[in-house]
Amino acid sequence: MRPSTVTLVLAFGISLPRVCPGQTEKSCFAFLLRGDVMVTCYSKSAQITHRGNIEGFAVGDGQSALAYTTSRVVNGTQSIAQAWFRTTVIDLKSGSARVADGVNGALSTCGGLLSLGGPGGITPPVRDLISGQTVAFPPYYGFRCSADRSVVAGATKGQEALLLGLPPTTKVADARAFSLYTFNMSPDGSKIAYEAALHPLCVFAAGGTSCTAEDGSSPDAPSVNDAGEVLIGVGTGKGCFYKSYYDFSPKPSPGATHETQDECLGIGYWKPGLESVKIIEPLGRAPQWIRPETAELLRAWSARSATNSRK
Repeated sequence: MRPSTVTLVLAFGISLPRVCPGQTEKSCFAFLLRGDVMVTCYSKSAQITHRGNIEGFAVGDGQSALAYTTSRVVNGTQSIAQAWFRTTVIDLKSGSARVADGVNGALSTCGGLLSLGGPGGITPPVRDLISGQTVAFPPYYGFRCSADRSVVAGATKGQEALLLGLPPTTKVADARAFSLYTFNMSPDGSKIAYEAALHPLCVFAAGGTSCTAEDGSSPDAPSVNDAGEVLIGVGTGKGCFYKSYYDFSPKPSPGATHETQDECLGIGYWKPGLESVKIIEPLGRAPQWIRPETAELLRAWSARSATNSRK
Protein backbone atom coordinates (compact mmCIF):
# COMPACT_ATOMS: atom_id res chain seq x y z
CA MET A 1 0.00 0.00 0.00
CA ARG A 2 1.41 3.38 -0.96
CA PRO A 3 1.53 6.35 1.46
CA SER A 4 -1.45 8.66 1.48
CA THR A 5 -1.15 11.75 -0.67
CA VAL A 6 -2.10 13.89 2.31
CA THR A 7 1.02 15.79 3.35
CA LEU A 8 2.21 17.39 6.52
CA VAL A 9 4.48 20.36 5.88
CA LEU A 10 7.02 20.74 8.65
CA ALA A 11 9.62 23.40 9.13
CA PHE A 12 12.32 20.83 8.55
CA GLY A 13 12.11 22.29 5.04
CA ILE A 14 10.39 19.43 3.24
CA SER A 15 6.84 18.31 2.54
CA LEU A 16 6.37 15.05 4.40
CA PRO A 17 3.94 12.31 3.38
CA ARG A 18 1.56 11.17 6.09
CA VAL A 19 2.08 7.42 5.96
CA CYS A 20 -0.60 4.82 6.48
CA PRO A 21 -0.73 2.81 9.72
CA GLY A 22 2.02 0.21 9.83
CA GLN A 23 4.25 2.15 7.42
CA THR A 24 6.22 4.18 9.92
CA GLU A 25 9.80 3.05 9.39
CA LYS A 26 10.64 6.45 7.92
CA SER A 27 8.50 8.59 10.20
CA CYS A 28 9.67 10.54 13.25
CA PHE A 29 11.78 9.66 16.24
CA ALA A 30 14.06 11.39 18.73
CA PHE A 31 17.37 10.09 20.05
CA LEU A 32 20.44 11.11 22.02
CA LEU A 33 23.64 12.02 20.13
CA ARG A 34 26.79 13.35 21.81
CA GLY A 35 24.93 14.82 24.74
CA ASP A 36 22.11 16.43 22.77
CA VAL A 37 18.61 15.54 21.59
CA MET A 38 18.17 14.92 17.87
CA VAL A 39 14.99 14.45 15.85
CA THR A 40 14.80 12.53 12.57
CA CYS A 41 11.69 12.91 10.44
CA TYR A 42 11.44 11.02 7.17
CA SER A 43 15.24 10.68 6.99
CA LYS A 44 15.89 14.40 7.64
CA SER A 45 17.54 15.23 10.97
CA ALA A 46 17.63 18.30 13.20
CA GLN A 47 19.51 19.01 16.42
CA ILE A 48 17.05 20.14 19.09
CA THR A 49 19.26 20.98 22.08
CA HIS A 50 22.74 22.50 22.14
CA ARG A 51 24.10 21.60 25.55
CA GLY A 52 26.45 18.66 25.02
CA ASN A 53 25.80 17.30 28.54
CA ILE A 54 22.37 15.69 28.34
CA GLU A 55 22.51 12.17 29.78
CA GLY A 56 18.93 11.13 29.11
CA PHE A 57 15.68 12.49 27.76
CA ALA A 58 12.03 11.67 27.12
CA VAL A 59 9.34 13.28 25.00
CA GLY A 60 5.75 13.51 26.22
CA ASP A 61 4.13 12.91 22.86
CA GLY A 62 0.56 13.53 23.98
CA GLN A 63 1.46 16.32 26.42
CA SER A 64 3.82 18.29 24.12
CA ALA A 65 6.67 18.19 26.62
CA LEU A 66 10.39 17.44 26.64
CA ALA A 67 12.36 16.29 29.69
CA TYR A 68 16.13 16.11 29.74
CA THR A 69 18.54 15.11 32.49
CA THR A 70 21.96 16.47 33.42
CA SER A 71 24.20 15.88 36.40
CA ARG A 72 27.14 17.33 38.29
CA VAL A 73 29.58 15.84 40.76
CA VAL A 74 28.93 17.14 44.25
CA ASN A 75 31.34 14.95 46.23
CA GLY A 76 34.14 12.89 44.87
CA THR A 77 37.46 11.18 45.41
CA GLN A 78 39.79 9.50 42.96
CA SER A 79 37.79 6.27 43.26
CA ILE A 80 34.26 7.41 44.20
CA ALA A 81 32.16 10.23 42.76
CA GLN A 82 28.69 11.27 43.89
CA ALA A 83 26.47 12.88 41.27
CA TRP A 84 23.51 15.22 41.70
CA PHE A 85 20.90 14.85 38.98
CA ARG A 86 18.58 17.49 37.60
CA THR A 87 15.72 16.87 35.17
CA THR A 88 14.30 19.85 33.30
CA VAL A 89 10.78 19.65 31.87
CA ILE A 90 9.92 21.94 28.94
CA ASP A 91 6.40 22.82 27.80
CA LEU A 92 7.03 22.88 24.06
CA LYS A 93 4.07 25.14 23.30
CA SER A 94 4.66 27.86 25.88
CA GLY A 95 8.41 27.35 26.26
CA SER A 96 8.14 27.39 30.05
CA ALA A 97 10.52 25.18 32.01
CA ARG A 98 10.33 23.45 35.40
CA VAL A 99 13.26 21.85 37.21
CA ALA A 100 13.07 18.61 39.21
CA ASP A 101 16.21 18.35 41.33
CA GLY A 102 17.27 14.88 42.41
CA VAL A 103 15.32 13.17 39.61
CA ASN A 104 17.76 11.10 37.57
CA GLY A 105 15.65 10.74 34.45
CA ALA A 106 12.23 10.47 32.86
CA LEU A 107 10.42 7.84 30.83
CA SER A 108 7.63 8.47 28.34
CA THR A 109 4.86 6.08 29.31
CA CYS A 110 1.32 6.13 30.73
CA GLY A 111 0.54 9.27 28.73
CA GLY A 112 3.05 11.32 30.70
CA LEU A 113 6.69 11.64 31.71
CA LEU A 114 7.34 9.46 34.76
CA SER A 115 10.27 10.08 37.08
CA LEU A 116 13.06 7.51 37.10
CA GLY A 117 14.79 6.18 40.17
CA GLY A 118 15.68 2.88 41.79
CA PRO A 119 15.97 -0.61 40.26
CA GLY A 120 14.20 -0.89 36.93
CA GLY A 121 13.88 2.85 36.53
CA ILE A 122 10.23 3.04 37.59
CA THR A 123 9.59 2.06 41.19
CA PRO A 124 7.12 3.49 43.71
CA PRO A 125 6.63 6.30 44.48
CA VAL A 126 6.47 7.48 40.86
CA ARG A 127 5.63 11.05 39.88
CA ASP A 128 4.35 12.34 36.57
CA LEU A 129 6.74 15.21 35.90
CA ILE A 130 4.12 17.00 33.79
CA SER A 131 1.10 16.89 36.10
CA GLY A 132 2.93 16.37 39.39
CA GLN A 133 0.60 13.50 40.28
CA THR A 134 1.77 10.24 41.82
CA VAL A 135 1.21 7.23 39.55
CA ALA A 136 0.85 3.72 41.02
CA PHE A 137 -0.65 0.40 39.96
CA PRO A 138 -0.49 -2.06 42.87
CA PRO A 139 0.77 -4.75 43.01
CA TYR A 140 3.25 -3.65 40.29
CA TYR A 141 6.50 -2.09 41.49
CA GLY A 142 8.05 -1.68 38.05
CA PHE A 143 5.63 -0.93 35.22
CA ARG A 144 4.77 0.64 31.88
CA CYS A 145 1.26 1.44 30.71
CA SER A 146 -0.80 2.66 27.78
CA ALA A 147 -1.38 6.37 27.19
CA ASP A 148 -4.86 6.16 28.74
CA ARG A 149 -3.47 4.03 31.63
CA SER A 150 -5.99 1.25 31.02
CA VAL A 151 -3.34 -1.38 30.13
CA VAL A 152 -0.46 -2.06 32.52
CA ALA A 153 2.51 -4.45 32.41
CA GLY A 154 5.49 -4.97 34.68
CA ALA A 155 6.80 -6.99 37.60
CA THR A 156 5.45 -7.57 41.08
CA LYS A 157 7.33 -8.32 44.27
CA GLY A 158 7.89 -12.04 44.55
CA GLN A 159 7.14 -12.56 40.85
CA GLU A 160 10.00 -11.28 38.68
CA ALA A 161 8.38 -12.35 35.41
CA LEU A 162 6.93 -9.78 33.02
CA LEU A 163 3.19 -9.74 33.68
CA LEU A 164 0.26 -8.02 32.00
CA GLY A 165 -3.13 -6.88 33.30
CA LEU A 166 -4.85 -5.34 36.30
CA PRO A 167 -4.75 -7.51 38.28
CA PRO A 168 -1.78 -9.33 36.66
CA THR A 169 -3.22 -12.28 34.76
CA THR A 170 -0.99 -12.87 31.72
CA LYS A 171 2.67 -13.89 31.76
CA VAL A 172 4.50 -12.19 28.90
CA ALA A 173 8.03 -13.44 29.66
CA ASP A 174 9.80 -15.49 32.31
CA ALA A 175 12.12 -13.72 34.72
CA ARG A 176 15.23 -15.17 33.07
CA ALA A 177 14.13 -13.77 29.69
CA PHE A 178 13.18 -10.31 30.87
CA SER A 179 14.89 -7.25 32.28
CA LEU A 180 12.94 -4.61 34.20
CA TYR A 181 15.32 -2.02 32.78
CA THR A 182 14.70 -2.78 29.13
CA PHE A 183 11.06 -3.16 28.18
CA ASN A 184 8.36 -0.82 26.95
CA MET A 185 4.72 -0.64 25.86
CA SER A 186 3.13 0.96 22.81
CA PRO A 187 0.88 4.01 23.41
CA ASP A 188 -2.31 2.01 22.76
CA GLY A 189 -1.16 -0.86 25.01
CA SER A 190 -1.38 -3.48 22.27
CA LYS A 191 2.37 -4.23 22.01
CA ILE A 192 5.15 -4.89 24.52
CA ALA A 193 8.80 -4.87 23.44
CA TYR A 194 11.40 -6.44 25.69
CA GLU A 195 14.91 -7.82 25.62
CA ALA A 196 17.63 -8.90 27.99
CA ALA A 197 21.28 -9.88 27.82
CA LEU A 198 21.85 -12.87 25.54
CA HIS A 199 18.18 -12.92 24.62
CA PRO A 200 16.50 -11.84 21.37
CA LEU A 201 14.52 -8.64 21.07
CA CYS A 202 10.85 -9.60 21.19
CA VAL A 203 7.43 -8.05 20.65
CA PHE A 204 4.42 -9.44 22.50
CA ALA A 205 0.94 -8.88 21.06
CA ALA A 206 -2.47 -10.53 21.20
CA GLY A 207 -1.51 -12.81 18.32
CA GLY A 208 1.62 -14.11 20.06
CA THR A 209 5.28 -13.24 20.53
CA SER A 210 7.78 -12.56 17.73
CA CYS A 211 11.55 -12.33 18.28
CA THR A 212 14.65 -11.54 16.27
CA ALA A 213 16.70 -14.44 14.99
CA GLU A 214 19.86 -12.92 16.48
CA ASP A 215 20.96 -12.73 20.09
CA GLY A 216 22.14 -9.54 21.70
CA SER A 217 21.53 -6.88 24.29
CA SER A 218 21.17 -3.12 24.51
CA PRO A 219 21.92 -0.57 27.23
CA ASP A 220 18.65 1.21 26.42
CA ALA A 221 14.98 0.34 26.66
CA PRO A 222 13.30 -0.22 23.29
CA SER A 223 10.59 2.10 21.96
CA VAL A 224 7.63 0.36 20.33
CA ASN A 225 4.78 1.97 18.41
CA ASP A 226 1.20 0.81 17.91
CA ALA A 227 2.22 -1.00 14.71
CA GLY A 228 4.75 -3.13 16.62
CA GLU A 229 7.82 -1.46 15.14
CA VAL A 230 10.75 -1.14 17.51
CA LEU A 231 13.60 1.35 17.85
CA ILE A 232 16.54 0.44 20.05
CA GLY A 233 20.15 1.44 20.64
CA VAL A 234 22.47 -1.34 19.42
CA GLY A 235 26.14 -1.96 18.77
CA THR A 236 27.17 -1.30 15.19
CA GLY A 237 30.34 -3.39 15.09
CA LYS A 238 32.49 -0.27 14.62
CA GLY A 239 34.78 1.36 17.13
CA CYS A 240 34.14 4.61 18.98
CA PHE A 241 35.96 6.84 21.45
CA TYR A 242 33.88 7.51 24.57
CA LYS A 243 34.12 10.71 26.63
CA SER A 244 31.11 9.42 28.57
CA TYR A 245 28.34 6.87 28.07
CA TYR A 246 26.27 9.51 26.25
CA ASP A 247 29.10 11.21 24.28
CA PHE A 248 31.01 9.07 21.80
CA SER A 249 32.42 9.39 18.30
CA PRO A 250 34.41 7.35 15.76
CA LYS A 251 37.17 9.95 16.09
CA PRO A 252 38.93 10.97 19.30
CA SER A 253 38.35 14.48 20.60
CA PRO A 254 41.26 16.88 19.96
CA GLY A 255 43.66 16.73 22.87
CA ALA A 256 41.63 14.11 24.75
CA THR A 257 43.63 11.92 27.13
CA HIS A 258 40.94 10.08 29.10
CA GLU A 259 38.64 8.73 26.39
CA THR A 260 37.97 5.00 26.33
CA GLN A 261 37.42 2.87 23.25
CA ASP A 262 34.42 0.61 22.78
CA GLU A 263 31.83 -0.39 20.21
CA CYS A 264 29.77 2.42 18.67
CA LEU A 265 26.08 2.54 19.43
CA GLY A 266 23.59 3.32 16.67
CA ILE A 267 19.83 3.40 16.30
CA GLY A 268 18.35 0.07 15.25
CA TYR A 269 14.95 -0.64 13.69
CA TRP A 270 13.11 -3.97 13.89
CA LYS A 271 9.59 -5.30 13.48
CA PRO A 272 8.11 -8.81 13.55
CA GLY A 273 8.94 -10.51 10.27
CA LEU A 274 12.49 -9.14 10.05
CA GLU A 275 15.23 -11.57 11.04
CA SER A 276 17.62 -8.96 12.37
CA VAL A 277 17.84 -5.37 13.54
CA LYS A 278 18.53 -2.80 10.83
CA ILE A 279 20.81 0.15 11.66
CA ILE A 280 19.06 3.37 10.58
CA GLU A 281 21.34 5.87 12.37
CA PRO A 282 25.08 5.11 12.58
CA LEU A 283 25.51 6.92 15.93
CA GLY A 284 23.09 7.51 18.79
CA ARG A 285 21.23 5.89 21.63
CA ALA A 286 17.95 6.00 23.62
CA PRO A 287 15.58 6.35 20.61
CA GLN A 288 11.88 7.16 21.01
CA TRP A 289 9.09 7.19 18.45
CA ILE A 290 7.30 10.55 18.31
CA ARG A 291 4.50 12.02 16.22
CA PRO A 292 5.33 14.40 13.33
CA GLU A 293 3.38 17.11 15.12
CA THR A 294 5.59 16.69 18.18
CA ALA A 295 8.71 16.75 16.03
CA GLU A 296 7.63 20.13 14.68
CA LEU A 297 6.99 21.46 18.19
CA LEU A 298 10.48 20.35 19.20
CA ARG A 299 12.04 22.05 16.20
CA ALA A 300 10.05 25.26 16.75
CA TRP A 301 10.99 25.36 20.44
CA SER A 302 14.64 24.82 19.51
CA ALA A 303 14.53 27.70 17.02
CA ARG A 304 12.94 30.03 19.60
CA SER A 305 15.50 29.04 22.21
CA ALA A 306 18.38 29.74 19.82
CA THR A 307 16.92 33.14 18.93
CA ASN A 308 16.44 34.11 22.58
CA SER A 309 20.00 33.06 23.45
CA ARG A 310 21.37 35.48 20.85
CA LYS A 311 19.44 38.46 22.22
